[in-house]
Amino acid sequence: MAEGNRTTPAPAVLRLVQMAIIDRWRATGEDLYREVARLADIEKGQEIVVAGCGRGVTTEWLAHRTGASVTGVDPDDEDITQAEEHARETGLGLSYQHAELDDLPYENGVFDAAIGEPEIAAAGSTGKAVAELARVTKPMGAVVLLQLTWSSELPASRRELVVERLGLRPRMLVEWKQMLREAGVVDIQVKDWTNECDDELAPGGVEASPRLNWQGKLQVMGRALRRSGWAEARQALVRETELLRDLSRERSMNFSIIKGVKWPHALPPQGSAHG
Repeated sequence: MAEGNRTTPAPAVLRLVQMAIIDRWRATGEDLYREVARLADIEKGQEIVVAGCGRGVTTEWLAHRTGASVTGVDPDDEDITQAEEHARETGLGLSYQHAELDDLPYENGVFDAAIGEPEIAAAGSTGKAVAELARVTKPMGAVVLLQLTWSSELPASRRELVVERLGLRPRMLVEWKQMLREAGVVDIQVKDWTNECDDELAPGGVEASPRLNWQGKLQVMGRALRRSGWAEARQALVRETELLRDLSRERSMNFSIIKGVKWPHALPPQGSAHG
């Protein structure tokens, strides 16, 4: 079974897992971004950075609705190219930078607020990516994470399947908070956005229970068949179907908005009375 778990996932499965998880919060975009702008006190004329911006959905909304100058950073060249092309059409105060999220190409304390999208959980060092967000933020500026958090006791093997198919690694909420504290961020507040996602999807937004169609099933079985034969092909299909079912029916993950403030002075070491 362990060998089978290392079979490269079929594209259909990757897309369905992303749809079952990441697209759930994207479906609530308008309300979500409005809440982010409120929590971060984003106003016209401010400088904002969005790490893991992808093709620029969040950056465009913030620039259009708040009047802030927004910079998007992403390690994916193709996504940055598409975001730049679209930005030229909008005429908004937007700029984009191709860079690794755990090594942002900016000086210390240059942005009024920083936003870390779920893609920072795919960085080489997620803790360093969080620290980079804090580093480039001005003292007393907001640092906001939009992140997936584990919420149920999925077996470790099942979690690894999810990580592989998502392309990023969710964390426990306490881990995200710890990363922020270690980066010098205080006054941490958490808003669980999971219910808002579920409410938005109830009338028929993103499909609540994604299923493999016959082309997807052929992809899964074909890859496993070429690798290990018919027995593994059948097991692979069962495994992927169960994974999609679990992600749809069990709340294996939450989506959280985690906001804090960059403290202007060094914090006491974690183990102290105030740790």
